[in-house]
Amino acid sequence: MNRIPVRSQDHGASLRGEGLVKNFASGAVQVQVLRGLSLTIDPGELTLVSGPSGCGKSTLLALLSGLLRPDAGEVHALGEKLSGSSKQALDRFRLQHTGFVFQGFNLFPALTASEQVELPLGYLGLRREEARDRAREALEEVGLGQRAAMRPEQLSGGEKQRVAIARALAKSPQLLFADEPTSALDAENGQRVIDLLHRIARNRGTTVLCVSHDPRLVRHADRVLTMQDGRIEADWRQRNGSPIEEAHA
Repeated sequence: MNRIPVRSQDHGASLRGEGLVKNFASGAVQVQVLRGLSLTIDPGELTLVSGPSGCGKSTLLALLSGLLRPDAGEVHALGEKLSGSSKQALDRFRLQHTGFVFQGFNLFPALTASEQVELPLGYLGLRREEARDRAREALEEVGLGQRAAMRPEQLSGGEKQRVAIARALAKSPQLLFADEPTSALDAENGQRVIDLLHRIARNRGTTVLCVSHDPRLVRHADRVLTMQDGRIEADWRQRNGSPIEEAHA
């Protein structure tokens, strides 16, 4: 498989959006969801995008991950311009460099936890033995090594979400995107997922971008971007749960 060349971003942003505009049709009316938004996201951090429903945070995640194209502006990921890439190049980029965790888990009912994690590794061209080994390691990392042979109907909601995280981790992605990963979980399982996302950023150097309404995520994030009406209203980092700098976009 031909890999898309990615320049080292050790000393720069992993993700960059410039002047992002996105509109959606609502009947005969065009609704502007993002209004010329610009931002950079750094590697090795858990960055949280928060804000009310409809503010544009999930749309922003979709643009930065290459799932959607902006109507105006540019997206750069790992040094590559995504907004001008072909659909095939975007698909290849996401396969090779990104992982996704969604609110709905997106697991296949007929597959075991191990098979769920192995599935995308086959598309990367890994041999079955190597894929199985990676799946086992990823499931152990999220605390589900003993549940590898179980299917989704045998797992709790929190366990399903951790399988989804293991599936993303097994690819060793440089970019991990999480869309409302805790909103369907109780407090205990939500906390486990939050801790996992933070540990992935810290220990692996992964860029973790999470959009969420969940206030529990705020004190665990390295950086918090607050959105309102398609714009970033506040951008702050914290240390020991306290804001240490704040800027308005």
